[in-house]
Amino acid sequence: MNKRQLRKSVLLGMGLLTISCSIAIAQEVKEVIQPLSKKAYKGFLYDFGKDDGGGTKVTYVMRGDKKDAQDLYEAYSFDKDLKFSGSKDIEVKRESRPDIERAYYYASVGGANSFNVLSMNLKLSKIVRHKVWDFKKQRYVTSKVISNETIKARNDNGTVYNGYAAYSSDDDDKTGVFVLAKIDTKKKGEDDKYYVLLFDDKMEINPTALDLKGAYTLVFCDQLSSENVVMIFAPEDGNGSPDNYVYFQYDIQGKQIQRIEFKSPANAMLITAAIEKNGSVYLCGSSTKSTDAYSDVFSEYAPIFNPGYTQGGNNKLDFNWQKASNEKMENFHLLKFTGNQMAFSSTTPIAEFKSKFRTSPEDKGADVYKGKKIYVEQFYVTADDDYLIAGQLKDNVNLGMGNPVTSYNDIVCFHFDKAGKLKSQFGVEKMNTDKKSEIFEMDQNFYPSADGKSLYWVILEVKGVKGYASMMDAYNGAATFYPVYFPRVAKLDLSAGSVSSFKVLGNEDFFLRKDYLGYFDKGDNSMTYIGHDEDFKKLWLGKVSFK
Repeated sequence: MNKRQLRKSVLLGMGLLTISCSIAIAQEVKEVIQPLSKKAYKGFLYDFGKDDGGGTKVTYVMRGDKKDAQDLYEAYSFDKDLKFSGSKDIEVKRESRPDIERAYYYASVGGANSFNVLSMNLKLSKIVRHKVWDFKKQRYVTSKVISNETIKARNDNGTVYNGYAAYSSDDDDKTGVFVLAKIDTKKKGEDDKYYVLLFDDKMEINPTALDLKGAYTLVFCDQLSSENVVMIFAPEDGNGSPDNYVYFQYDIQGKQIQRIEFKSPANAMLITAAIEKNGSVYLCGSSTKSTDAYSDVFSEYAPIFNPGYTQGGNNKLDFNWQKASNEKMENFHLLKFTGNQMAFSSTTPIAEFKSKFRTSPEDKGADVYKGKKIYVEQFYVTADDDYLIAGQLKDNVNLGMGNPVTSYNDIVCFHFDKAGKLKSQFGVEKMNTDKKSEIFEMDQNFYPSADGKSLYWVILEVKGVKGYASMMDAYNGAATFYPVYFPRVAKLDLSAGSVSSFKVLGNEDFFLRKDYLGYFDKGDNSMTYIGHDEDFKKLWLGKVSFK
């Protein structure tokens, strides 16, 4: 009996003990299996979603019999209750588009030889590509590189900037790149200065010095969902009180939106996530027992890419930051910024999580949070302004193919009240713990019940497989590791601080692909998922109604 069969038999044996918890979820889940035709089986999933009648339509694409033949399409239809209503060949309107030229802007540091592999010297590049429309693949592809220019970023005095982070916009009208950089003066008694640099289509650099007096260290920076950039700085030892932090927010075109001086809940606070919700920005952080200044405890944050650095970080500063961030933490912090002020900051001792730890009745393998670094995948604000933070512990794993890669381990879910006070930690054991599965993060979401009294916690458990991740990869013969998923659903009672049994959709026999993770139907407050068996011969649909 293999591990999966053993787990299934154990769960069946426990069925009588957990039936009162699992029935609540089972009544709200519908699943259906539909065999695919021979031609669909040889093709690829092309599209799926809600049709005009409120049901679900799934479309497959197959290559024609001859080399230059048009692609063929077959559609499968299901009604609102997932009852199969038939399949048929269809025509899909294909677009033709004119050739285009696109300019792309990049920022990097260092290089790929022994002289500059450790360097943080900023380089800025502009690449212009001629792109043609591939009618068969229905996307633009690069036909040639028209130009490729790279400059070493310097100020008016010829001093080279050091790169720390770079961000850009998805809006074609907002070209260029936003760069956070610093100039090391190397002069005694003179402080280093941080700059926002805007690199434009004229290969010109427009610098703006950040309003910081004295010596500071970059604690964290990130691009928000609005495309604005946030940056947090901590004073170095000797530059006033070590907890006098400074928060900046800029738009992607370099305009300062906010500058907020605030009292950090710890002298040395490590920040690992910034989330934008309902006009506010939330920071998740942690701290050790140390009362020293940030620069004496942790390393500068600098996520910019260095193409020659291969030691497990994007560059030498990033590697040092990652190493320091793996220290044992004593406190977890949650901060909220609204308007031009910090709305609150909270501190939860790591030891407190044990008393607030909750799991589903049959889950015996989940672990309480012990202070390790967290990858935050979902930040949810309830109708009562409570906060749910879901993610995974973050580490490194070696797959035997060179340098270590990021791994995503234990599942974590925290519940805080509106003031940032911990109410519960909900835990659940991972189902796949092999290395090739742990290099992919899980998708997690929360959906309120129709009466608003509870939340559904949906986890897309990940399984790493080897093969073709998409039709394009198959065309190009590009086999690789890629993730597939299956949903797990539980109900959270936030007032009682409890979690129901998890319902596993697809019975670990059917899997979702990353580009087709389901769609939410606001009309009946439900999620519909689509997957296939490992041989891709059967189509599976699962629907969860959040009643």
